[in-house]
Amino acid sequence: MPAPLIVNEVDLRDLIRSRSAYLTGGLDSKRPRAWEQFGYSTELCFADYFSAYSRGGAAFGAVHRLLDKCWMERPRFKRPDDDAITDWEQALIDLLDSVNAWPKLRDWDRRNMVGRYAGLILRVADGQALSQPLGRGKLRDLVPVYEDQLKVTAWNSDPQSEAFGTPAMWQYRMRAVLNGDQQGRPYQWVDVHPSRIVILAEGAPGGDFFDGQPLLKPGFNQLVDLEKISGGSAEGYLKNSSRHLTFEFDANASPQAITTGDDGKPTSKSVRQVVSEQTAELNSNIESAIATQGAKVGVLQTAMHDPEPAFLVAANLFAASVQIPFTILFGQQTGRLASDQDQKDWAARCRSRQVNELTPALRELVTRLQACGAVEAGDFVVEWAPLDAPGEKDKTDLLDKLCAAMERYFKATGEPLFTRDELRGVVDYEPAQGDEFDPPMEGDPADDPGADPADPAPTPAPQPPEPRREPAANDERGWVRRAIEWLRSAA
Repeated sequence: MPAPLIVNEVDLRDLIRSRSAYLTGGLDSKRPRAWEQFGYSTELCFADYFSAYSRGGAAFGAVHRLLDKCWMERPRFKRPDDDAITDWEQALIDLLDSVNAWPKLRDWDRRNMVGRYAGLILRVADGQALSQPLGRGKLRDLVPVYEDQLKVTAWNSDPQSEAFGTPAMWQYRMRAVLNGDQQGRPYQWVDVHPSRIVILAEGAPGGDFFDGQPLLKPGFNQLVDLEKISGGSAEGYLKNSSRHLTFEFDANASPQAITTGDDGKPTSKSVRQVVSEQTAELNSNIESAIATQGAKVGVLQTAMHDPEPAFLVAANLFAASVQIPFTILFGQQTGRLASDQDQKDWAARCRSRQVNELTPALRELVTRLQACGAVEAGDFVVEWAPLDAPGEKDKTDLLDKLCAAMERYFKATGEPLFTRDELRGVVDYEPAQGDEFDPPMEGDPADDPGADPADPAPTPAPQPPEPRREPAANDERGWVRRAIEWLRSAA
């Protein structure tokens, strides 16, 4: 007989509270049904995220802002002990270019941000079906798929196996079901071996793709708020702009008179029908009028509230949920640019995502390609270009400051602070060829090959004392001054 289950009263109370919160939603324990009253869904699925992404401007902007920044430059796969492009790196570049891999890898990341995870199916010419383990062969294609295009049909259930709890077989739907009318295109589920699929599940470092964190989930409630605020404001503006007429009949009026026809005889229409027809005609035509009998016609107007304060609250909360500065995600209507601190935070956010989320997935992809023989085996590292590199204007501003500092330093010490090539490198110029500032010096007459060595050297005539002058162009001070002027003009 199994042992009875003993539940502590406190544990039971906590269990009831947690189940109640799960069913109704809400963080306020005083109002456990708050989410239901606010119109928030208590359970979210891929269809909700995809709908918000495909039809919501804020959600679409958040996904693509992050996507464009992280994939602004292609990552580099290189040998750890060689910074130059090796034959191994060039072979990998040619392989990825042959299957147009870079747009597909970017799209793989986009699909991952919409759902909990996304898959990348490797199509390799190894002579085996997709349901068989990956063999050796040439890479033919990469297929990025959404979460709703993949499902697990078999699990590794042997507790003694290292692969316990991982998928033993996937099924892949050959088209997505949420992309609108497919015009009757047939589709089927195809078994795919796990060795042929690379899963990208952001926020699931332990390898459990069900723990993947959709980008839009934390701020989904704020997306609902934004839709209600913008949609409700637009609807209120439309209704307030439309002519909602009110008819105030006098006590002694005879409204039945407006139901008569052109011949003056009564018709079968009621007063309500005639008024409705005249109102519809007035609202649908520019030149129209209303005939009344002892009635005053007015326009029903309501006070419009400014939606901006409520919109800003919801927008800032959503921006915080996706960790994108508000000024970068939504911009500024006043023309103010994002602050330097916002730009730094934004670059750090994307850099962290590249290193901690995208790099492991890309390493797994290249490792699979090495396993199937498409790429030569060996150690490699993934490098990303810096996201906060200065632009052309920043470089020229820096050069101007360095030249000013160099001028002050030279006046104080008599020595240049930077070399010419160091200053050229600030604006990514190539090192100078030869001495571009010094004019050619006159040769020594004693070095003239045509002079007779027996001739005595002429006695130089006495020269008057030279007046005090500025440093010449070919001495040290003049060179530095001309170098600074030249670099400023070149910048």
